[in-house]
Order: sequence, then C-alpha cells, then structure tokens
Amino acid sequence: MKKLMEVLAIASLGVALTGCGNQSTQSSSNTAKTNSEASSSQSTATTNNTSSSESHHDSSLWNNQKNEQLASFMQKWGPTMHQSYEQYDGQNELKVSTGITYPDGLSKELVEGQSGLIGWAPSGKGDYEYNVVAIYNHDGTEPPLPNRITYFFAFHNGKPVVLVDQSNNGDPDCHPTTNMDLESNFERIATESTK
Repeated sequence: MKKLMEVLAIASLGVALTGCGNQSTQSSSNTAKTNSEASSSQSTATTNNTSSSESHHDSSLWNNQKNEQLASFMQKWGPTMHQSYEQYDGQNELKVSTGITYPDGLSKELVEGQSGLIGWAPSGKGDYEYNVVAIYNHDGTEPPLPNRITYFFAFHNGKPVVLVDQSNNGDPDCHPTTNMDLESNFERIATESTK
C-alpha cells in the first residue's frame, strides 16, 4: 500500500509538472507575442513620428540651410554695394545706428505706413502679414547721421519678399526693396528645395 501511495504521488507530481511546463510554454509564447506586438506598435509609432516630422519639415518655408545660403550671398553681395551687413543671429539683439534693436523693434516697425503687419517668424510661417526669417543691417558712416539700411527677408502670403528700412528719425517704416538682384536671389534661395 505504501508502494501504491508512492507511485500515485510520483504520478500526480508528474502530471502537475507537465501542466506547469505547458503553462510555462504558453506563458513564454504569450510573452513573445506581446513583445512582438509591442515592437510592431513601436515601429508603427516611429514610422508615424518620422512621417509627421518629415511633413512638418516639408511645410516649413525656411530652414538653417537656406539661412546659411542667404548669409553666404549677403557676404558676397554687400561689398558689391560698398557696404557690410550684420546679421541678426537669432539670439543676440541686432542694434542699428538709430537705436532700434531687432527683432523686438519689429513690433514698432511700420510697413508702408501701416502698423502691426510684421514680426519675427524663423520658419517663415507666423501670425503676421510679413513673417520675417532674416534681418541684415548696414550702419552708414557718411552724413547725415545716423543712417542705416536694414533688410527684412520675409514671407508674405507664403511668398518671399525683401523689405528695406532706411528711416533715421520718426517711426521706423519699411517697404519692398527696389533692388532686383537682392529680391531675385532671396526668392531663388527661398524656393529651391533642400535635402
């Protein structure tokens, strides 16, 4: 009888262990399936984020590469006009000879006599009629002083435009430039695709 009890105990133990083994196999299988779904979900999320990021990048009118191309152009173009231009670097205020500092001064800048139309918008998209992406200034040294030439490279209704301000007293007031070389080169830089 004792022998029978031992055999039954061993058999019960064997059945119990077999059940646990199957459960462990099922658990491993479920874990692998869950991990696979998580990886797939993460992969999809990564793909969606990448697509979203690319879409966001593509929708921007202005970027660092275009900014560098404009800086390079201005370094070459300024001397042809017997002028040197200082660029607003996006961090340190650009102070002009009339005492105005940009980009903060854009809030007081008139566009052909109208206020509230112009503002700093580094991507080219903003809440203004003229969304400024770059500012370049030349302070003159010849009388009457102070004198300056400040260019605002902007987007108006999604199209590139260059505004110029040469005011030296009263309200700062800019208007579209008549310099076709400057205008056409900004348009070329702004509209060519970048990689």
